[in-house]
Amino acid sequence: MKQTVLLFIVLGCILINPCGGRAQKLGADSVIYFSDMQLDSMLNGKASTEKALSFLLGRSQDKERYLVVLRTKPGDVEIHEQFDDVAIVRSGHAVLRTGSKVSGSKESGNPGTREWGGGVIEDGKERALSAGDFVVIPAMLAHQYIPNGGEAFTYWTIKVRRLKTSSR
Repeated sequence: MKQTVLLFIVLGCILINPCGGRAQKLGADSVIYFSDMQLDSMLNGKASTEKALSFLLGRSQDKERYLVVLRTKPGDVEIHEQFDDVAIVRSGHAVLRTGSKVSGSKESGNPGTREWGGGVIEDGKERALSAGDFVVIPAMLAHQYIPNGGEAFTYWTIKVRRLKTSSR
């Protein structure tokens, strides 16, 4: 319940565009609501051989993504130049490894998105994560989620575009 309220507050503070009618629209505004039952229905029975399954919950006015992610295996190292990742842990336990020195990563995603994946974080710092934890991963910080012992680990991720700074 605590995580649901926290997610509702975070999403309520950000204008969201409808996401295909999968969620209940509340009133005439653009708030999208997912109940615990709806999220559980999306996630239950989905654990597979894949590293992660992500489900799009909505998009901001700038088309940035709001996702719920299920991991049962360590994710790849990720680096995003243009986005901070805001994450709220929904369930399970994992280690978040972060660092600035990465070897073996390759540009991923669409060309020109300035995102990299794979490789190994060489100067890693690790933090234990569990339900209710709130994390902000700044742009250009390498990060990797590692679920504990194959346990299902779920979290919400909100992509926040980094503002370009002007030079003086």
